[in-house]
This record gives sequence, C-alpha cells and structure tokens, in this order.
Amino acid sequence: MPTRKLPPNDEVIAMYESGMSSGEIAEQCGVAGVTVLSLLRRIGHKTRMPKEAAILSYQRGRNIPSSYWQGKTQPAEMVERRASKIRGEAHYLWKGGVGRRLYRKGIEKYICIRCGVTENLGIHHSNFDHYDNVPDNLTILCVSCHMSIHKQAYWDAVHSGQEPPKSNGPVGWQRKEGGD
Repeated sequence: MPTRKLPPNDEVIAMYESGMSSGEIAEQCGVAGVTVLSLLRRIGHKTRMPKEAAILSYQRGRNIPSSYWQGKTQPAEMVERRASKIRGEAHYLWKGGVGRRLYRKGIEKYICIRCGVTENLGIHHSNFDHYDNVPDNLTILCVSCHMSIHKQAYWDAVHSGQEPPKSNGPVGWQRKEGGD
C-alpha cells in the first residue's frame, strides 16, 4: 500500500475547521485539492459550499480571480485593434454596404392586424417568402400572432404529410439559384 501524504484524519479536520481551504491543505501536504475533499466526504465531515469557501478565501486574503481579465477592462486601443479587423468590408457578412431589409424603414408598425396589440410588433411575409418585399406581401403582426401563424403552417404541413416549410429568411443567408 502506498504511503499516505495526508496527515491523520483528525489533523485534516482541524486544519479545515480552522478556516483553511481544501486547496491550502492540499498545497501544504503536496496532494490535489480533490484528494482533501474526497477524504473529508469519505469520513463524513461536512464540506463548505462554494460561496462559503469564496467568502472565507476572501477574508483570509487569498482572493485569486478565476481568470486574468476578471474585474478589469480592456484598454480602448486594444478593443479598437481587435474590432477594426471585422468592421465594414472585412466583416464576413458584408454585402457591399447595401441593406437587405430596407422595407422595414418604409412600413409604419402601429397595430397587429390580427389581435389589435400595439406592442412587440413585427413584419410578416404573407407568402412566407422573405425575399418578396412588395408592400402587398407584408403584414404587421405582434410576436405572438407571428409565431402562431408560422407554427400553424408547420403543423398543417406535418398533418397533411408534406415537408414542413423552411425559412428562407435573409439573416446572413443568400438565396441559392435553382435549389431549396
């Protein structure tokens, strides 16, 4: 049987109850912190909750942040250097500076035409083709009614044995020529 690196159980319990963390005891004994915790659990000693351990660690002056940047802010020039690489034409979704959803600016959203709600309004494409932006195809709906219409279309297709409709929405996508 290998020699034990931990002191006798009563000494480990005394160190733990004096306020030392399992990590501190482990450092002192040259073992992993989980070894101390498993010993305490095996002998039936109550261990601390993570929040209790963090408070005790802070009180003892062992406030070690979990990551290097915790509690710090990045210098503005570092943020700018990183962000400038993905702005404008360098961004992977860049489409020549032309907005794909210009129809949104031309439509006033006052009221849901289904339920009469005046908040959380969106634009629904009546024929479910997100590239058909003619005014006759656009309808103002609240989020609830909009989701209801799309769910109903899905379940109608499922119950009739057809393929459920797939969105061709322009959120970063481009219509493929001749395919789905």
